[in-house]
Amino acid sequence: MSLSLAWIEWRRLMRTPLAWGTLALSLCLLSWQFLGTLESFSGMQTAHRELGLSHHLSLQLYGLAAVLILLITPILTARAFSETFRNGSYALLSSAPLSNLSILTGKFFGVVGYLAMLVLIPLLLCLTLSSGTQLDLGLLLAATLGLLLLSGTFTGIGLYFSALSENPGIAAAASYGMLMLLSLLDQHTQANSFIHWLAWPSHYLDLQLGLVRLSDIAYFLLLALFFLGLALHRLDRRRRG
Repeated sequence: MSLSLAWIEWRRLMRTPLAWGTLALSLCLLSWQFLGTLESFSGMQTAHRELGLSHHLSLQLYGLAAVLILLITPILTARAFSETFRNGSYALLSSAPLSNLSILTGKFFGVVGYLAMLVLIPLLLCLTLSSGTQLDLGLLLAATLGLLLLSGTFTGIGLYFSALSENPGIAAAASYGMLMLLSLLDQHTQANSFIHWLAWPSHYLDLQLGLVRLSDIAYFLLLALFFLGLALHRLDRRRRG
């Protein structure tokens, strides 16, 4: 049932101009960054190349992709529950023989399914070079995994704030606030502290550098599950009245 709801949510997203406009804009920006990285790398003297082309692409191209996902996800998730609360369609949905968990996971995988298309853009751009140069595919796949985990985590956070408010604008603003906070927690904090660990950039950087660590994967999964759990609790309370 969750997969059916995810498919419905994905189709609902794909019928909106926002989804296509966002994909088109992301493709343009990432292509621009891709060409800029190639130009910068080709103009660099061989003696000054401390990192290979794959590392440059992973850091710069995938870095921009992470920023785009951070900016896009709150907009996509804000309406997932907030708008249905406001227009009354959630009351109809919750009266159906569907559990809140099915509804939540359906919306989660619908949004992640959409973001997965954006996640694949950097990898596809890099693969266009495979016939002319030797790329580190393992490094690029690790960075792609990082983007996918990032998408899931940001979606979980966005859905939680969408479940809190009937106003999509407030839900989006709250999501941005939380994502900004998690982006900056590693600034001016001790490297081994718990506060520093809560920030996502260092975990994502490991994957950008090709370091697939269980601790980094667990970080993203735990953070996503934490906010999805909070969202489920909120939906249960709302259904009970």
